[in-house]
Amino acid sequence: MKKLIFILSFLPLAFIFGSWSGTGSKKGSAVVPSGMTSETPAAASGAAAPAEKKYGIKSGIVTFESTSMGMTFKAVLNFDDYGSREAEERYGFDNKVSEMTICDGTNRYSLVYKTKTAIKKGACNSGTAYRFDWNEASKAGPEYKVQKLANVKIAGKDCESFSLVSSGNTIVYAGWNNICLLIDQNTQLGKVTYKAVSIEENATIPPEKFKVPADFQVK
Repeated sequence: MKKLIFILSFLPLAFIFGSWSGTGSKKGSAVVPSGMTSETPAAASGAAAPAEKKYGIKSGIVTFESTSMGMTFKAVLNFDDYGSREAEERYGFDNKVSEMTICDGTNRYSLVYKTKTAIKKGACNSGTAYRFDWNEASKAGPEYKVQKLANVKIAGKDCESFSLVSSGNTIVYAGWNNICLLIDQNTQLGKVTYKAVSIEENATIPPEKFKVPADFQVK
């Protein structure tokens, strides 16, 4: 539950102001909000990784669209080894990857393609993406008003869902096999939605996807 609450504290502003690569396009590509991919404080400090598998399938490629303020952005989550290795690609308006967060199984890096820079973020015990887990969310304190909702269909998958309240805003989460496929929230600046549009199960992902490119400078 700590990870969920940590993400919630950054979610609204991260969606709207956090990691977009540009402005001025009504329909195009941009990056996933960085607040949604943050690790928990415990993970960032090097706490031991949980023994359980992060996701219920071995590998996958999940394409997302995030919509806010009339603009639609694209992101892609790649994962292997049940989520022990992850790469989240965030697209610019030119429909090319502008930023990526990777977990190589040991360390976490933020890649900026414009400057060919890789910033080391420490151990990636929690990977990069939020792990959907109703059992964990249900243990939140009463102030979050967590409610189990009816299952919803997202990208062809039958997903569990729940809602909770944070900073006066109701946020809906949905997921399948512990993969978070939906975050939907009404904010002061309007409705913000981050939703999967396609899933490729048990995909073959090149090992290079989870590595810092050779021509990047590590900081």
